[in-house]
Amino acid sequence: MKWNLELIRKEIAVMVPSSHSDGGEATMLITVKGEKYLDRRSTGWILKRLAHFHNIDLSAVKKNYGPILGRKRFIPIPLSEKLIYVPLTLKTNTIPVDEKLGYISLVEVLGFERGSEHNNLILKNGIELFCCNTLKTIEARYRESLLIQKIIQSEHSYEKYTKCPAGGSASVAESNCDREEIARFTAAFLYYWNSKRN
Repeated sequence: MKWNLELIRKEIAVMVPSSHSDGGEATMLITVKGEKYLDRRSTGWILKRLAHFHNIDLSAVKKNYGPILGRKRFIPIPLSEKLIYVPLTLKTNTIPVDEKLGYISLVEVLGFERGSEHNNLILKNGIELFCCNTLKTIEARYRESLLIQKIIQSEHSYEKYTKCPAGGSASVAESNCDREEIARFTAAFLYYWNSKRN
């Protein structure tokens, strides 16, 4: 079956390559509530479609974030500030069982732990996924996804602090700011400064 991705696009916690009873590629979609939907389309197609819904250019993501992470492959996919997909190799439910690249929403990850034959990725909805990457790789890609999230937050913070009404001032000093807000502003300024220098 082909699910209406536009309706569930913000609810997809995991995308895992799977097999279909009629043969061919398919994708197991797991929602934040733990519901599972088998979609007849490939994971790559679904990812491109989700990017389209969020007005994201996947080639630009690779070009912009690849140099920052120092890699050309396995780059996290940021569709929005709160929806960033971590690329990890997961065990599939295909016959025979295979290892395929899947995508897990950063905010839906509760934790990960070492297993005897594979590592376990634990989601907030209680589902556990079998991950074929080493624990070191899982932690690295999780941190890289967090870094991209921070960059996006900094970009948004910069836009927030540089937009002011006509005749107004963009100075942060004119309002009461807590420590976290000042930290976000500093990160935004540093990101903007470095982008202008490069």
